[in-house]
Amino acid sequence: MGWSRKGSRILMAGQAQAGRAWTGFAAVLLAWALPMGESLAGTNDFTVQYQNYNASGPGDDIIEANIKIRNNTTTAIPLSGIVVRYWFTKNNASGATPACWWWNASPCPNLTVTSGNVSLTGADRYAEIRFTSGAGSLAPGATTAAIDLGVTFGTNVDETDDYSYGGNTSFIDWNRITVHDAGSAPTAGLRGGTPPSGGGGGDDGGGGTITTEFFDDFSYTGAGDSLFTGWWNVRNGSSWTGPGPEPEYAAPWSSGNVSIVTDPASASNKLLRLTTSTRGSNGSTLQAEVSSKARKFKFGTYASRVKFNNTPLSGTRYFADKPVETFFTITEYITNDPNYSEQDFEYMPNGGWGRGNTNTLWTTSWEDTRLPINDSDKVSDWFSADYSGWHTLVLQVSSTSIRYYIDGQLLTTHATKYLPETAQFIYFNIWFTELDRTQGSSRTYHQEADWVYFAKDAILSPSQVTSRIDSLRASSVTRRDTVN
Repeated sequence: MGWSRKGSRILMAGQAQAGRAWTGFAAVLLAWALPMGESLAGTNDFTVQYQNYNASGPGDDIIEANIKIRNNTTTAIPLSGIVVRYWFTKNNASGATPACWWWNASPCPNLTVTSGNVSLTGADRYAEIRFTSGAGSLAPGATTAAIDLGVTFGTNVDETDDYSYGGNTSFIDWNRITVHDAGSAPTAGLRGGTPPSGGGGGDDGGGGTITTEFFDDFSYTGAGDSLFTGWWNVRNGSSWTGPGPEPEYAAPWSSGNVSIVTDPASASNKLLRLTTSTRGSNGSTLQAEVSSKARKFKFGTYASRVKFNNTPLSGTRYFADKPVETFFTITEYITNDPNYSEQDFEYMPNGGWGRGNTNTLWTTSWEDTRLPINDSDKVSDWFSADYSGWHTLVLQVSSTSIRYYIDGQLLTTHATKYLPETAQFIYFNIWFTELDRTQGSSRTYHQEADWVYFAKDAILSPSQVTSRIDSLRASSVTRRDTVN
């Protein structure tokens, strides 16, 4: 992995607990017969079978669940297109680390495990089992070999209040462990089982009235417009001062890579465009960054309509180039600052950070930053899907949680530990985390933003954000700042 994301630690499958060695699990798919002519679909595509391998220790410091998945359909289904979620509470534990301890062999080939935060009945966390393309397809009526899922807490916890917990010591059909479409929000994309209730997947908002707000429609004559430069800083130069971890190479940031362009879909609309270009070397690489001049954004609702792009604006797409297209908040980047905070949307069209060449959207909340950077206290989730095109990104930062949405769909919820302690800036940037140094031809990647919005101390649902933007535009308001 390019990152070790502490708090919601993403582990490569098979980072086994020391001293554990498991045998006796079948290394083949087991056939199960369905009644003649039966063809289940949608939310009943899969049945999970569950065995509590640690039923004798419901109050110890681990969860150990043996999980099988049965394909109830009449069609072979690629395992890489689904995920399995086990729902639990971490009680008073400071963290919860999921891992696969066995699947077909060690270390769990073609399988990874991650986790996320939610606020649901019987669950404030979930462990998510993901499959790579190498896992192949599950035949109609077939069942996978058992997956030995483990979660370690470092302290004793009470498993009996976990939504997915059962005391059975042999395999039974169990609808409290769920199957979903890969890349879906926690309770969305259901393919089998019944997820916990109580929120976590809806269009949550309504937490307060808008009293002060910040809005910019980017309706400027250009990046040199005095109105634009009065609100926004455009980074220029080769020195690195943040945000985020220092790049592995000293690629400069260029003000020439920031522009205001006409929206091809509407001649009357303007867009903020950021580009990053390279010919495969440090010296040929230019990146772009725009940040608010004011550091005054903390609790409330942040939003932006952003266009992510997979293919370059010009030149050839090389998957060894790893551009990062972003919208995020951040404080001053100071190592070991206890008041540091950051909340990120980061889209990697060519993959990276351990995701190969797979389109991946990351959501990350930072509590602090340390050296080495992988020791920083942060929580992160990734979603493998093609997010090219226009999307409305909404970030709710309340006194109790951080919630990330895309196009009205909740992606993940992060805990109070990661809330900002001080005011933050609003940022957009596009940069490379890796370069294809074998290719010397010029290529330029880009992202665009239609508008950006912040409502101070008001938690707005994505639909409320959309309504507010529509109202401002209908009133011919191109920018407003009443936040102090």
